[in-house]
Amino acid sequence: MSQADTIVALATPAGESALGVIRLSGDACDLLPEAVFNHPSPTPRTAYLAVYRDFLGESLDQTLFIYYEKGCSYTGQPSLEIFCHGNPLILRKVVDDLVSRGCRLAEPGEFTRRAFVSGRMELVQAESVATLIRAKSDRALEIANRHLRGETGQRINLLRNKVLEVVAQLEAYVDFPREDLPREDMADAIGQIEVVANEMGKAAETGRFAHLLEAGVQTLVAGEPNAGKSSLFNTICGKARAIVNEEPGTTRDYLGERLRLGPFEVELIDTAGMRNNATGLELTGMERTLNLALETEFFLLTLDGTLPSPSLPTDFLERLTPDNCIVVENKMDLGETGTHHDFLSEMPHVRTSALTGQGIQSLKDLWRESLEKRLPSPTADTLIVNARHATCLLGAQASLNDAINLLREEAGVELALSDMRSALEELGEIVGGADNEDMLDRLFQSFCIGK
Repeated sequence: MSQADTIVALATPAGESALGVIRLSGDACDLLPEAVFNHPSPTPRTAYLAVYRDFLGESLDQTLFIYYEKGCSYTGQPSLEIFCHGNPLILRKVVDDLVSRGCRLAEPGEFTRRAFVSGRMELVQAESVATLIRAKSDRALEIANRHLRGETGQRINLLRNKVLEVVAQLEAYVDFPREDLPREDMADAIGQIEVVANEMGKAAETGRFAHLLEAGVQTLVAGEPNAGKSSLFNTICGKARAIVNEEPGTTRDYLGERLRLGPFEVELIDTAGMRNNATGLELTGMERTLNLALETEFFLLTLDGTLPSPSLPTDFLERLTPDNCIVVENKMDLGETGTHHDFLSEMPHVRTSALTGQGIQSLKDLWRESLEKRLPSPTADTLIVNARHATCLLGAQASLNDAINLLREEAGVELALSDMRSALEELGEIVGGADNEDMLDRLFQSFCIGK
């Protein structure tokens, strides 16, 4: 992947629209305004109305274009943005003409990669661009914007500086070996390292939290056959997505629907009923439910409020906790349904009627409150990281813990310093990593083309 050539890509989704935006970055952007628009010296960051003429001089479209000079664009290179009418045929013709003039089609994320390489943004900020585009909930947007503003990078650099301070203290004793490291100074250094290592561990725990906000909180509607799971699923979704029948075991496979619940994105899944004596196809459906339950984040355990408490598989019940499950006592429209107060009594219960809608809003309120406890809103001093950051933080924490053990065992300051430098390298991979081409390739391949 060359930084010298000029890249071009459609920056708006494919299909008909009012406008289509084409982006270019590279040295040819200094020459293209004159070549295609007959504007030899456009004022940077100024919109011009102009006719786009192709290589043969034919008019393709009346457009707007904006030129950005080197050092003042998104990528840091000379750049051009062309606003055409959103006809896919026009956009294709313009892109093809630009390629015929020597431009190259951009690879996924290449504009943002160039911004990172040119120093316009750090790696955490570059990653956040894709997160911001994919975010499907208010919380995910909030975290992505914090990354983009550079707050996460600042916090990581603060951790690095704390490690560097201890490294400097210890190196002073290595440089002057005639002086032994006083025991009180050793204890102070160990204490400082422990504090930083604990901060890294807490931050790494948020990696899964950030993923849930971006991908959505998978929630299973589970329970015995004919408890009203599919009816509850349909009522919550606001449409008849699942087949409803009085015959037990109608649902043999799972069905998913994405929805918003307050600031959260939720993937609600209707599953096959579970009971201990299932056979045949019903058993196959139940096994799929149990497999889903192993990785699911939240459960709406739906019970028939008119029947005795069910007997459910033990390996399923072991997945349920007061933090990840709501017991839904359904069919309250049929009369007295308060028969399950002693069943999983440590978990929150709510009574509903999927048929009439009674209690559904109470269920949604309790559900949202449970998610807010499980996935709290990040405060100003909370460091939220993604999976890659978490891996680096855990590696850095492990290296610091090794350094602590060496210092306690008085095995040698030099060995401890080696582990601490390894921790610094791990932290550097979060905000830097420009020399790791394979990692950058994997990271930016997840971006859309044109960004």
